[in-house]
Amino acid sequence: MIESAGGMIPFLCHVFLIFFGGFFGLNFAFNKNFVKSNIGYESTEASYMGRPLGFLMIGLVLIFIATLFQIEGYSSTNEIFTVLFIFLILATAHGFALSFKILATHDGNDWPMKQNLRPLIPLVVLVIRYFSL
Repeated sequence: MIESAGGMIPFLCHVFLIFFGGFFGLNFAFNKNFVKSNIGYESTEASYMGRPLGFLMIGLVLIFIATLFQIEGYSSTNEIFTVLFIFLILATAHGFALSFKILATHDGNDWPMKQNLRPLIPLVVLVIRYFSL
């Protein structure tokens, strides 16, 4: 399994992305206060906004698990990681645009810089995985 992942470092990156995505996916889907306390949306509609995103992330994590264990012939992770990489680049660019006030926030408050670290963590893991293959 480690050899099919490309070595020990890509394997550990794959496992980290499973745990990281699983944590955020489950919190988005089932924790009603996660969106309010971590992203800053105070309305009740915001708690329901995170549910589809959470289930989407859980689906992505299930695909990561299927590719890690090569269930049903899923062995190529390049396409999945490329889509995730593009999404994380766009999320990071959006976060920095909000922090540097290029775009306006939903409530007019300042966007904290710490919010930009969340998409950067898996982005760095994907870059490490790419260069270690």
